[in-house]
Amino acid sequence: MGKTLLVVECTEHFNWYERFAGFKLHGKEEIRVEQATFPDISLTSYPSSGNPLVVNLRRAARPLPNTPQDRDRTCTPDFILLRSITRGIKGQDSRNVLLGMIHANVPSVNSLLSAQLVLERPVMFSELRKIQRRVGIDRFPLIAQTYYASHREMLITPDPPFVAKMAHCHAGYGKMKVDDQKQFEDLRSLVAVHGDYVTVEPFIDWDWDGRVQRIGEHYRCFRRRNPNWKGNTGHSMVIEDMELTPEIKLWADECAKAFGGLDILGLDFLHDKHSDRLYILEVNDTAIGLVHKYEDEDMDHMRDLVLMRMAQHYPDHPDHPDPALASSSSTSPSEQDKGKEEGEEKEKEEEKEEEKEEEEKESAEESEGARKVITELQSELSLLRSKLARERARVAELEAALAAPKPSILDRIFK
Repeated sequence: MGKTLLVVECTEHFNWYERFAGFKLHGKEEIRVEQATFPDISLTSYPSSGNPLVVNLRRAARPLPNTPQDRDRTCTPDFILLRSITRGIKGQDSRNVLLGMIHANVPSVNSLLSAQLVLERPVMFSELRKIQRRVGIDRFPLIAQTYYASHREMLITPDPPFVAKMAHCHAGYGKMKVDDQKQFEDLRSLVAVHGDYVTVEPFIDWDWDGRVQRIGEHYRCFRRRNPNWKGNTGHSMVIEDMELTPEIKLWADECAKAFGGLDILGLDFLHDKHSDRLYILEVNDTAIGLVHKYEDEDMDHMRDLVLMRMAQHYPDHPDHPDPALASSSSTSPSEQDKGKEEGEEKEKEEEKEEEKEEEEKESAEESEGARKVITELQSELSLLRSKLARERARVAELEAALAAPKPSILDRIFK
């Protein structure tokens, strides 16, 4: 029968047909590849119990040579590799297609639900704040961020200079540097017309920005220099390799746990040229851009990752519910026993780690609860003090009125 893999790819010259050519699931089951961009996809998810998703693919504007992209076609994907953002600037919005994929419960890399959640900046930042709370501010230096639901809340100007980002957009769009109150008022008027939320972050005077990339268990770390204050715009940027320090690796590993798990991610950060500190900005999911000199290697890593996830989801031996056992059909019994022992040890380590994280989380929640109680008590005390001050002022007024000379009866008659 074989399995159909749908790759949603935004980079036109990436050829996933060639990348998966000759590879088979469990070494024997054919993998049929279809590749398209989001704008070329339309679909319907039916209530059937089998494969309910029917996807129609339009002919590509620039078909890859010797591929089916030179014609319209239809497929029912068994697995999806997402390599494209779902929503960008105005007119680039394929959320309804993504929702159809979610509706059909088609397995994917990264997960379809994570692709939906990471769409909005506040949701993404919330996950990063959870990580910071779990591992500590010093170990996860996330940049401070303020959220405004609309222009009506933009009343107090943050300390300038700062960077304002409108809504969900990435790649430098919808972002501006604000240097004073007047510019903030101008921004507020634009937000009033546009109707979106706004996030604000302090401007970091940086000399380079960085990205740690994680594809499965493969890491890369890059440093980028750019004369523009927006590091990802312009044509003068220089990208170079940098050391993957234990600190930066920790960031990537923690982010890989976000949204139920991110197999592919890129975490962006800035280097403050004055304080020599690093600040984490945001996490990008499976649609990360690849550095040109590593494109082939990284595409191979993604292919191998997809093959592994497909093998886990569609085990070679249905009698074995454990995908790890099903994917070990090509190994010897001794290797299977060794792998089983290693898996059990790893499970124990993970359980210990989860228990430790749970204890730290409970401790953080207790501390947070105590802080909330203290804040509420302080607020109540402030209200009581204000009330007491008003009562004292009233008593003073009454005492002054009683102490004032009273006119006599004759004064009242002849007045």
